[in-house]
Amino acid sequence: MDGHEPTAGQAGAARVMLVDDSAVVRGLMRRWIGAQAGLSVVGTAANGAEAIELARKVQPDLIVLDLEMPVMDGMTALPHLLQAVPKGKILVASTLSTRNAKISLQAMSLGATDYVAKPGSGSISRDEFERDLLAKLRALGPKRPQRRAGMAKQSANIQHTHGITGLALVASTGGPPVLSQLMPHLRPFARHLSVFVVQHMPAHFTPLLAKDLCDLSHYAGGEAVHEQAVAAGHLYVAPGDFHMRLSKRAAGLCLALDQGPQEHFCRPAADPFLKSFAAHYGPQGAVLVLTGMGSDGAEGALALRQAGGVVLAQDQDSSAVWGMPGAAVANGSAQQVVSLAQMGDALHRLLQGQTQIAGRA
Repeated sequence: MDGHEPTAGQAGAARVMLVDDSAVVRGLMRRWIGAQAGLSVVGTAANGAEAIELARKVQPDLIVLDLEMPVMDGMTALPHLLQAVPKGKILVASTLSTRNAKISLQAMSLGATDYVAKPGSGSISRDEFERDLLAKLRALGPKRPQRRAGMAKQSANIQHTHGITGLALVASTGGPPVLSQLMPHLRPFARHLSVFVVQHMPAHFTPLLAKDLCDLSHYAGGEAVHEQAVAAGHLYVAPGDFHMRLSKRAAGLCLALDQGPQEHFCRPAADPFLKSFAAHYGPQGAVLVLTGMGSDGAEGALALRQAGGVVLAQDQDSSAVWGMPGAAVANGSAQQVVSLAQMGDALHRLLQGQTQIAGRA
């Protein structure tokens, strides 16, 4: 039964609060979540004002927040919810449109953890919404910290004597705010560096993300274009619904886009790009495997390390989800595990050509 009052949750389950003005959507989400072990709905609200009051009472672990609601919309409610539940994570939910993409990216820059697309205008199906919602809630739910197999010693140095000319950044859940934080650190290296970004994200989002990242880094470029030439001082973001790879042409290195099968349920995916990146950059390439659910990027990161490149992974404490970076640690590809707070310094050391990069691993 749907309602605005708090309800008891399963013992040990992640406590989820649903905020949506549609009783039908609230009912669907409640039913889907209720059928999942490890997840429990502890309350629902029909607008932002109700959500703030309810959040203070039930202190949920996770909040699914609609953007467009009467009385108080999701963006207006967001800072109040973050204040009411400082340890909670907020998953923004909205239909796919350029307008909603802009608002959702803004929400993530202000503290929301991630985004999930709702059905609307034929963009995604109800089944896809259910799959993505449940997967992200399970990934974002509180977990006991675990150290993965393959974790290196507490401190380590990477010996690297080649200059880095290509940098790849790959991410999923929680990635946009991390990418934004790293961009200013790349400004001093534009003369010799090309930057490539693969972020799991729908097509409405990637042009906006690309513009934001170029503005923050002061690099030229943007969303990648098929057969676009690769140049130093440029940043390229894989477009939503396309895999991005590197290809050699007579005129030099260029980008190749395709809509081949999804990998890790994603398109774009990190692995196809990183495998081509390893083949073309080898010891002059580096990758940062950032926060994200799943294991995408681990195989490609291993290919880069085997080709003589450098692999850094974001640490568990600063990751919204330690899936992608954890997988890079587990398969032995990550030479260094770095907190978000240390990542700027680690990038500077690497890109300045220092042969030793100190940090936690």
